[in-house]
Amino acid sequence: MEDWLGLTLAAPPLAGEAVSDILFEAGADGIWEDTPDIEGRLVFRAGFPLGHESRLMAEIPAGLVRVAESLDFPLTSVTLSLEIKPAEDFSQTWKKDLKPFGVGSKLWIAPSWWTEPLPCGSGTKILRIDPGLAFGSGRHASTFLCLTLIHDLATPPARLLDIGAGSGILGLAAATLYPEAQVVGLDTDADTIKVAEDNGKNNKLDARANFSNAPLAEQGPGYDLIVANLTLNVLIELAPEIKRLLAPQGQVIVSGLLADQTAALEEVFQALGLGCLRHLGQGEWSALLLGSAGTGASRQVIEEPPI
Repeated sequence: MEDWLGLTLAAPPLAGEAVSDILFEAGADGIWEDTPDIEGRLVFRAGFPLGHESRLMAEIPAGLVRVAESLDFPLTSVTLSLEIKPAEDFSQTWKKDLKPFGVGSKLWIAPSWWTEPLPCGSGTKILRIDPGLAFGSGRHASTFLCLTLIHDLATPPARLLDIGAGSGILGLAAATLYPEAQVVGLDTDADTIKVAEDNGKNNKLDARANFSNAPLAEQGPGYDLIVANLTLNVLIELAPEIKRLLAPQGQVIVSGLLADQTAALEEVFQALGLGCLRHLGQGEWSALLLGSAGTGASRQVIEEPPI
C-alpha cells in the first residue's frame, strides 16, 4: 500500500456543493465532509494519489477563484492544504473520528464498526450506519436537525420518501423509530444507493426500506412524510414535485439551508399551501417541518450533537 496525498479544504457553507464538484473533477479518490470549524466553515477532506501535487495546486485554486466570484464571497475565507499521508487505506482513515451520538431520548446513531457499549437506556433504539463515501454519517448539522425532527414527530409516518438519500440515515432512522413505516429513498449516485442498501440490510430494515436511483417523476403521490436534505436552489426547484407527492395531511422536512436562506424557502412552500410547523437551527444551519396547517414557527436552537 502506497503513501497518498491528503487534502484539507475549508470554505463558506454556501460553497459546499461547488467545492465538492471541484474536488471530484480534480480526480479525488474519495471525499468526506468533516465537522465545521470554529468559524462555521465546511471542512472537506479528500484523498489523491501521489505525484499530482503541482497539478492540484494549480487546478483547485483556479476553480475556487471562479466559485468565489460566482457566489460573491471573499477568497480569503477559503483555506487549502496538502500533506503526504503514510501508507494506509485512506478510505478507512476518516472512520477514526466517528463516534456514536444520541438523538432525543429514543435513538442513538452508531458507526457500524463501533464495539464499545453505548450510554443509552434499555428502551432506546440503535441505528448503525456506515456512510462509506456517501453523505450522511449524522455529523453534519443539517443531518442532525433532520434526525431531530424525525424523532419528534407527533404522528408516525406510514410512508416516507427521502429525496437525496445518501447513506440512507434519515429513512433508516424513521424505519427504526416507527416500526410500521415503509421507506423509499432516492439518490442519483449508484454507489451511494449501494451504501444505503447495505445499511438497510445490516440493520435488518431492508424489508421496509427500498433505495434506488429511480426518477422522482416516477413516484406516485401519497407520502405521509417527505424528507429532503439538499440545498436551497435544489429545494426550490423540487418544491412543486414535493407538494405533488405529499398526502393531503402529509408533512415535509427540509434542510441543507443556511439560516439566512430559510425565509426564501418558506415563501416558496407557503405559495404551495405548506406552512412552517417547526424551525430548528444549529450554528448557521436550519431545518423546517412543513405542513398544511403551518402558519409560521419561531426558531429553536438545539445543542451540538455529542460527536
